[in-house]
Amino acid sequence: MNTPSSNQNSNLSEQDRLDILNLNAKHFHSLDALTYILEGDPAETWANTFHPDGLFQTLAADGKVIFQAQGRDELINAHRNFPDISTTRHWICNVLIEPHPRGARSGSYIIAMDIGVNPAAIIRTGTYDDLLSARDGVWLYEKKVLILDAFSPKAE
Repeated sequence: MNTPSSNQNSNLSEQDRLDILNLNAKHFHSLDALTYILEGDPAETWANTFHPDGLFQTLAADGKVIFQAQGRDELINAHRNFPDISTTRHWICNVLIEPHPRGARSGSYIIAMDIGVNPAAIIRTGTYDDLLSARDGVWLYEKKVLILDAFSPKAE
């Protein structure tokens, strides 16, 4: 059995964990272009949840890369070209945050819903695998990977 050392557990403070949870919320509010809480351009706000050289990927269940954007300009462009921003809401749950040599590793379950239809319908399911690090006390994603479930309704 692999058990973390007490030293490993102390690498992340409660404030670190709260900051990472808030980063997740900011990421998804801006991904869904919800501007009534977050002011400004949602694409820029979303890109700002990543380090300047950060990577976002979507993988099929078999590991095949479906989508990738790296760096601030590509991330902004990707957000602006996502086809369903105004009709999709993302729900994440079971957020797990663990110490990692580079900072933190976070994982969560994801359900994306099409709210442009009645009743709203599930359009994607999967998990996120995130690598985060703090620079100057600010937690950001180095890498955020969406791994779609094998039978996710839309593997895109």
